[in-house]
Amino acid sequence: MKVLPIILTCLALNCPINESKFGNLIDENKISTVKICSEGKLFQENIEIEVSSGEEKIIIEPSVNIGYNPQIFIANFLDNKLEQVFYSIEDNDNKNFYQIFSFNSGKAVCLFDSDNFKPTIEASYSDNNIIKISYQGKQLFLNNPSSDLCNHDDCLLNVSEVLTAIPYHNTRQDKYYLQLLQSVYGGYEANCFGYISSFIEIKEDGFTIISVGTSSNLII
Repeated sequence: MKVLPIILTCLALNCPINESKFGNLIDENKISTVKICSEGKLFQENIEIEVSSGEEKIIIEPSVNIGYNPQIFIANFLDNKLEQVFYSIEDNDNKNFYQIFSFNSGKAVCLFDSDNFKPTIEASYSDNNIIKISYQGKQLFLNNPSSDLCNHDDCLLNVSEVLTAIPYHNTRQDKYYLQLLQSVYGGYEANCFGYISSFIEIKEDGFTIISVGTSSNLII
């Protein structure tokens, strides 16, 4: 079911409310209201996130506060009986950007920033259409016949920054993790051979990579 955005007026920020959601972000016994506010229609600027619970109010200015389709998602990434804010936006260069915020002592804390996700990755061509990937010392393999269709000298292998971040709910633990996708491409980004998928666990002091794999036939 498609949920239409709520069009109201955010008096505190003096800008339209694009989206308003609710969750236990500050106190497990109180429901907080989360509002993402911006100026503009298709291209949006001056984006801020307001979290309020009773008289307490916290204003967040994301690292990337201009772009297209800003969204928030409320989920429990931590084991502290509270929920956190997952923020996403597409910037001018068609790059997706993501952050996760928690709240403590009246302040917002950034737990994850996709621009800071930079694992050490190296990719190289091997035999039989296999691409070998060294991911922080762990060996991965990507099987893609299209890698044999280009001149390897002209199609140097590269690994992109984070393309997509997907919250993943573990129903048994009733907790969210984050799946991050990066492309492996030769020469230019459109010449994509496949993807590296990293699953990370969000923690109070950052994040931990818990598993990693590859996919040649992934549609995102």
